[in-house]
Amino acid sequence: GKGWIWFCGTFRKMNDSQVKQQISQMVSFIKQEADEKANEIRVKAEEDFNIRKLSAVESSREKIREEYERKTKQIQINQKM
Repeated sequence: GKGWIWFCGTFRKMNDSQVKQQISQMVSFIKQEADEKANEIRVKAEEDFNIRKLSAVESSREKIREEYERKTKQIQINQKM
């Protein structure tokens, strides 16, 4: 598109050293953006994992409580007999 023409025209006005420097700056910028995005994804994945882990722990605790109550009631019933 139009941006590419401007981009190519800009490079034509530069010497080789300037072109290499400009490309290096663009590569650095793109790499920085990619690193930031990767970090955002990593943080989100860790948050999601911790939420799921907490949910699994709570679910397991509830099952253990229910099993404990069931066994306690069964013991009480057996003791009354």
